[in-house]
Amino acid sequence: MFKPGVVYHVDYGGRGGAKTWTWADAVIVEACLRPVRILVTREFQISIEESIKDEIEEAIYSRGLEHFFTMTKTSIVGRNGSKLIFKGIKNNIKNLKSISNVDIVLCEESENIQKDSWEKLLPSIRPKSGLDPIFIILFNPDNELDDTYQRWVISPPDDCVSIKVNYIDNKYFPSYLEKQRLHCKKTQPMRTYRHIWEGFPTGAEGDVIMDLEWIKAARFASHHEDFVQSGIKKVSYDPAGQGRDSNAVVYQDGNIVKDIDEWVRSDDLREASNRAFDMATDNAAGLFTFDTCGGLGDGVDVFITDRKKEKKLKTPVFPFDAGAPVVNGKKTVNGTNRTWANLYTNAKAQAHAVTAQKFYNTFRFIKLGERDISPEDMISVDIADNGIFNKLARELSTPVWEKSDATSKKKVEDKKKMKKRTGQESPNIADALIMNNAPQPTGNRIHIG
Repeated sequence: MFKPGVVYHVDYGGRGGAKTWTWADAVIVEACLRPVRILVTREFQISIEESIKDEIEEAIYSRGLEHFFTMTKTSIVGRNGSKLIFKGIKNNIKNLKSISNVDIVLCEESENIQKDSWEKLLPSIRPKSGLDPIFIILFNPDNELDDTYQRWVISPPDDCVSIKVNYIDNKYFPSYLEKQRLHCKKTQPMRTYRHIWEGFPTGAEGDVIMDLEWIKAARFASHHEDFVQSGIKKVSYDPAGQGRDSNAVVYQDGNIVKDIDEWVRSDDLREASNRAFDMATDNAAGLFTFDTCGGLGDGVDVFITDRKKEKKLKTPVFPFDAGAPVVNGKKTVNGTNRTWANLYTNAKAQAHAVTAQKFYNTFRFIKLGERDISPEDMISVDIADNGIFNKLARELSTPVWEKSDATSKKKVEDKKKMKKRTGQESPNIADALIMNNAPQPTGNRIHIG
């Protein structure tokens, strides 16, 4: 199982591949052959029952090695000094550093391990033997933009072996799972079946607002010979809230996203506002939009007004209030017999819907070859940096629609619910891009001068 010179052994795939059982057996054999310290971990582990300790104990009994290991409630210890320790990452990172002297790390359900956890865990493991540690990373892919999938499948390090393992690779695949597989194939969409049983990554569950495939199709859509640039230059600014939030600014040249700037929150709102507004002035933007939510709107408004006076500018400024009523609420939505006000709860939901439609239209244009789409109803994301594009795509494709209990209107999933469901932090750059594409109101809400 363990290959010479390989530090990271990665098995990923769908259900029924016996990945956990195979590696539980392998670490038990290794613990018999030499004294090793093995950390068995996952992103969250509140109790030992949430670990794969039972599976490892089954591997011990299946090999008749129960006389060699002492199994306590929290650990497994071998007669030769080998020890298996079970701890979660997220709430124990300081404790993990204190047990850095481990030889093997077995990461289970690694699709849930976040970027921050990987960056803390990996350099914390330093065996006293001086030998390279061994990491075993097991997961069923979720979203292809998750850090785990990107880190170990798309861009793995040189000393990594990534293998896709599915039910077809398991010679002991049980008949009851085969019945479930066939039923799933018969009754579920092929995309769902391939995700569950063949290990293909997919997007968010539920009524996702923007499909990942739409967003991917929009990358460099402007390079298509039939794409027509249209619209004014716009810059939108999502100021950082409290805690670990970040500032984000997006620049669009009409229907083409050309620049994204994101930086960690500081206490100097004036400096951040000036940095955002400078992107607008540097690109001669015809509109600057900023989010008024979070209690920062008044401050940003004051600082931008000061900046305009300082540089003698007349750039139109639009304070975007996500909780405000929809724009043109009485207007009928294309393709329906309902109005904007009938369908969507507030300006935020409307802006998400409009932006999603632009991405879908671009998908139709690029992937389906449809040419009867107006340029102003499409969007191209001309961002070359893969890391930034993937972050944007993840942020855009994570939120789902919810229904208001009182009105049955659509609203965007609450950010706290989204984080609990997916681990996704506040979608700062996605929010900025969506503001850039929100319907613009008329009247005195746009400040000029």
